[in-house]
Amino acid sequence: MIKNIELDVVFQTLAVTEQGSFHKAASSMGVKTSTLSRRIHELETRLGVSLFQRHRHGVRPTDAGRIFFENIQRIESDLDSVFLNASAAGRGESGYLRIGLYLSLSAGPLRNALFAYARQFPSVEISVANECRRSLMERLNSGALDLIIRSGQIRHGIHDLLPLWTDDILVALPDGHPLSHGQAVTWDDLRDERLVFSSRDPGPELQNTFIASLKKSGAAPNILQTNADRDTVIGLVGLLRSVTLLYASNAGVTHPDVIYRRLSGQDGRALVRWVACWHGRNDNPALQQFLNLLRGGRTY
Repeated sequence: MIKNIELDVVFQTLAVTEQGSFHKAASSMGVKTSTLSRRIHELETRLGVSLFQRHRHGVRPTDAGRIFFENIQRIESDLDSVFLNASAAGRGESGYLRIGLYLSLSAGPLRNALFAYARQFPSVEISVANECRRSLMERLNSGALDLIIRSGQIRHGIHDLLPLWTDDILVALPDGHPLSHGQAVTWDDLRDERLVFSSRDPGPELQNTFIASLKKSGAAPNILQTNADRDTVIGLVGLLRSVTLLYASNAGVTHPDVIYRRLSGQDGRALVRWVACWHGRNDNPALQQFLNLLRGGRTY
């Protein structure tokens, strides 16, 4: 039935109800009284019910008409919400944002950026996937993620890239370790240490960085690998009397008997560059708003 009814005439009946007169309602809408009366009569015929009682001073709703108008008012309110929500989604003020990463949100610029975005766009639903780099790229390519934050080299191809902040590489040491007495640790200081690394991201990345740095001095690395996650690896530092590397963004969680020191190389602080990566054809307005925020304050 609804496919054969024009929506505007349904809402015109509300104007007649409010004005109590076909003439007044028609004047307010800029249509002829006869046209409005005819259209509403056709609507009543389709519905098989009278919506108005006509009298010499105007009209008033029938009992069926009152029920009809109450429902139409509710529908009108719902439609207003639909239109407002659609408009907000088009501006990136509502909707969803799906982010993939393998760094921690316990501290650092990304945590600050997400909090700033959530405050500015509280109606956007943010979801975060914490997975390995390969899985993140697969999900990005399939459209399951809007954006990933990662380090390392990425071929441009179909992806757009935004260089972000740099992150210090830290050394996690058992409390009381001789290297803990200084403010920084060098690569050379680690030549005789046993380092424990996770096989999960970003463990392999940090391990490769460590090996590449020791090759310059010819030292053979002493490495213990585990499949534990990064927080467990940091917790193992005190238990195994070993050390490990981590990014400063992962240092927001404290562990008993473990302390952090900044790692320094020959050229100064040991740093990693984080990059935002997304599909150039992704037209999610919420993504564009987040990218605008990242571009506007990359250090946070």
